[in-house]
Amino acid sequence: MAGKKETQQQAVEEQRPNPPEYTREELLAGAANLFGVKPEVVAGALFGSGKEAYAIEEMGRLIRQFQQRKVYL
Repeated sequence: MAGKKETQQQAVEEQRPNPPEYTREELLAGAANLFGVKPEVVAGALFGSGKEAYAIEEMGRLIRQFQQRKVYL
């Protein structure tokens, strides 16, 4: 029974279209409108990442993680 539910969930996930992805430059330009933060925050969230494009949801998650990082003095 559990196997049937898993295959149904996989089928539903495969039917979902991939969200559009945006370049770093596009995300930096739209930082205030899309995420309510300055471009510097987006740049900090992207620091060290090797990807070239991100979905809006993924970028929002990265920004939240960046803002919650501990600062060591």
